[in-house]
Amino acid sequence: MVTRDGNTTRRTVLKLTGAALVAGGLGAGPASAESDDDWTEADVPSDVELSGTAISSHGPVAAGEGGVVLARRVTGWEPIIEVGPTTESNPLNDIAVTDDGRHVWFAGGSGVIGRYDVEAHQLTDYSAPEVEDEDGDTSEKTSTWEALDVAGDAGEERVVLANGSGEALPGELTDDGGVDWGTVIEPGAGTTITGVALYERDAGFVADSEGSVYETTDGGESWSEEGVYVAEVGLEDIAAAGESDATAVGESGFIYEYNDPGWDEADVGEETVLAVSRNDGDGLAVGASGFVYERTDDETWEETVQPAESDLRGAALGTDGFLDVAVGASATAIEQGSYPEGTDLPQTITLSKEVPAPIEYTLEVNGEIAALDADTEIEDGTVEGTLGNGDEHEFAFDGRIDDFEVSRGPLPQLNVSVNGLEVSPLRLSDREWSVVDVPIGSALYGAAAASSPIAAGEGGRVLRREDGEWYVVADDGPTGNESPLNDAAATADGDVAWVAGGSGVVGRYDLADDELEDFSAPMEMTSTWEAVAVGGDAGSERVVLANGSGEVLPGEYDGESVDWGDVVEPGGGSSVGGASFLDDATVYVSDTNSKIYRSDDAGESWEEIGIDGGSVALTDVAASDDDVHAAGGDGSTFRYNGAVWTKKAAADGELLGVDRRNDRGVAVGASGTAATRRLYGWEADETPTDAELRDVVLTDDFLDIAVGGEGTVLERDRR
Repeated sequence: MVTRDGNTTRRTVLKLTGAALVAGGLGAGPASAESDDDWTEADVPSDVELSGTAISSHGPVAAGEGGVVLARRVTGWEPIIEVGPTTESNPLNDIAVTDDGRHVWFAGGSGVIGRYDVEAHQLTDYSAPEVEDEDGDTSEKTSTWEALDVAGDAGEERVVLANGSGEALPGELTDDGGVDWGTVIEPGAGTTITGVALYERDAGFVADSEGSVYETTDGGESWSEEGVYVAEVGLEDIAAAGESDATAVGESGFIYEYNDPGWDEADVGEETVLAVSRNDGDGLAVGASGFVYERTDDETWEETVQPAESDLRGAALGTDGFLDVAVGASATAIEQGSYPEGTDLPQTITLSKEVPAPIEYTLEVNGEIAALDADTEIEDGTVEGTLGNGDEHEFAFDGRIDDFEVSRGPLPQLNVSVNGLEVSPLRLSDREWSVVDVPIGSALYGAAAASSPIAAGEGGRVLRREDGEWYVVADDGPTGNESPLNDAAATADGDVAWVAGGSGVVGRYDLADDELEDFSAPMEMTSTWEAVAVGGDAGSERVVLANGSGEVLPGEYDGESVDWGDVVEPGGGSSVGGASFLDDATVYVSDTNSKIYRSDDAGESWEEIGIDGGSVALTDVAASDDDVHAAGGDGSTFRYNGAVWTKKAAADGELLGVDRRNDRGVAVGASGTAATRRLYGWEADETPTDAELRDVVLTDDFLDIAVGGEGTVLERDRR
């Protein structure tokens, strides 16, 4: 089912007899309703087949070939997802939205399922769910999803998916961002299900290619046949405006209206009707050869216009003031109606501050922007403003925030919310990396965000940064044998940093005493330590060491010595590449077998939490309050929301290190590769080096530091 909206609290849709569009496509302006001939074909910035469309709270969205998801902005269509939820470019066959329009769901080939939050600009991957069938057998569903629909508001929604084998799968979103999948059931006899339409959170219909419709009233746990008893053709789609008000469409121009207990038949032509959308009494259907059909006031259907020649496979009636949209083959998108403008634009950004000094800023968007509560200058999507004492500037906008810069005043002291969600202003701002001088020319492998940042590397060298300068605090490590130091980590208060590396070397550096203490070869282990993580404050910190044999050693510092625990092998012996404490008890490690393990007892015991289906060596892991990120050897990052992992292509080169602090994030890797977690996801950075970057840390005072080969240190002051 491409779209459904039975929520009468939302705006009454534009009648299909409305609206003259100004020229459609990229750069097109808003439209207004006038005549039957007002459908306009828009430019689409992706040469793909589009299979479905729906209306989100930010406007029309569409999905299709190659995993692309497009959003209609005031200036035209633009991609918001280019390669699907798994980054594998599997085709997306259907798209639907929650009742409030915030969550957009889509599904398609190879079992891909995704959800995109248009308010938070966050993608979550639910592909290939492991589910149980009616016989109690469990399997991973990688078959092609042909149709889906969703009901309920974002965060409380229920989704139903259906495939070409005639199976329907219900799922309910959980509090931790996962999905509680139900049982796979065949409503009929295994015939391809072509459409799903939920008229309530727990009730709705499916239609199949044999001309049958089935209904559930218990959230997809059971189904009963409801017709179409007069159907002469296979059905292509179904839409529902209520319990006894549904429309099914199919081959040879047939449209069937359900008015419990029976079905009425309409023949609107010879072309197959491929998609239908309903909203209360209104209806829009589209089909082969670009034909459009309208549900009239007397509840009959008529062929109206043929604004395009390509097959139209998805239709959505505009809600909340947005356009009516249909999409289809050959990257076709046709539109009718109006788009919000001025202060009615769908997104908001609010700026305020906590310091008395004025802050001068420039805000740029790639669409339109209008002031809701600000005395500012706005021109061509750019705002130049000054926040004074007690000021709060609020804007309505459309599209993406391209940049946010502060020319006067402290950027980190700004309070920023986008669509009502608090966001670090640093995620809106772009800053350049710079190469800084250090007193060595040997490789640096690890860094720690201590109160004075620490770096460690080849030859056992340890460097410290103070007052903007780097200096050497140890030439040959804690043992004096010049074994390389592969990683560094700091206590929560930043007073102590731990380093670890070759030949079992382990050191504890007290920044206040400027003393590097030796704890090497713990439990007589002299293997090479690849990662170290530290939790808690100095004096009572917990330490986790990990090596290339997949072994993890936990320890607890008591002020003088370390009480080392038992060696544990969380996985199958693959090399551990990264370790990160979330707090003084919760710690994560990543390995080269694409696995992540979590311990809730500071490393004494472990459980595998992913990554299912992963095929990339994971080189590092970083935990923050809202989620966990891992860095991949193929330039990808993986985000864990507490329930599922979502992959994101972040950079072209191999990633070797990642760090998180609050909602900020940076990853670095081979050949000067770097990527930053911005408002719309991970984006590649330009850096002034080709050196291999091995580690990165984010400091409390908004300094990003990356270290790597030949004594390379990059810094980025994000204030």
